Amino acid sequence: MKKGNVTSTTNTIGVESIEKAVAAVASAGGKEIMPKTPIPTVGYFAYCQDTEGNLLGLMQSDPNAK
Repeated sequence: MKKGNVTSTTNTIGVESIEKAVAAVASAGGKEIMPKTPIPTVGYFAYCQDTEGNLLGLMQSDPNAK
């Protein structure tokens, strides 16, 4: 999968910290596909992939995101 190329339905979970969640995915053998990206006034978003190739989204709420 190319970075930023999402062509399927993706489950997204809310997390308190994108950085900590990405680190947990990596420590379990997964990888970051799209780095932490701001969504202004909403929060931050990232994509990761687990060891079986499944894509998942991570969403951190932050109304001050720019």
